[in-house]
Amino acid sequence: MSGNLARRYARALLELAREAGTLDASGKEIAAAAATFSEPRLRAVVLNPAIEGGARRRVVGEIVAALGVSSDVGNLVKLLADHGRLQLLGEVSQAYESLVDHELGRTRARIRSAVPLGSAEKAELTELAKRLVHTNDVIVDTEVDPELLGGVVLDIGGTVWDGSLRTQLARMSTQMAESG
Repeated sequence: MSGNLARRYARALLELAREAGTLDASGKEIAAAAATFSEPRLRAVVLNPAIEGGARRRVVGEIVAALGVSSDVGNLVKLLADHGRLQLLGEVSQAYESLVDHELGRTRARIRSAVPLGSAEKAELTELAKRLVHTNDVIVDTEVDPELLGGVVLDIGGTVWDGSLRTQLARMSTQMAESG
């Protein structure tokens, strides 16, 4: 249920951002707000029903002002707080990102590697991702995961291409065990 509700809020922000021509800027702002309000000590205050509602709203308002976000994003965050739904902010941010990506024909790819990638390697993997999904607009996020041992894992929209050494060793081990 919360996913549907988060998508509704995200869709409303998308409409406002589209009218204002601020699709990407609003996305960055809602992501920054979500990151800020996910901080555990802050969540303990703004989500605590034992703290008077007016005090919580003032804290939210002050943080929104300090973040310097647009009025559309600021009003959305305050609206969520007023209705006791501030815990949905992270989901709203993710849903908004997904809606904007869909509208702009963008795809997001996540590359995990055992060691940091150089710019040439990242560029090569970005081109590979573009070919795999048949689009020219791919946003790539990289992550270092030493457990991979070597190679890379490419995740595009939930489809995973695993070229890690760890997986290759596991396959070899399974094949050796099966053959006897």
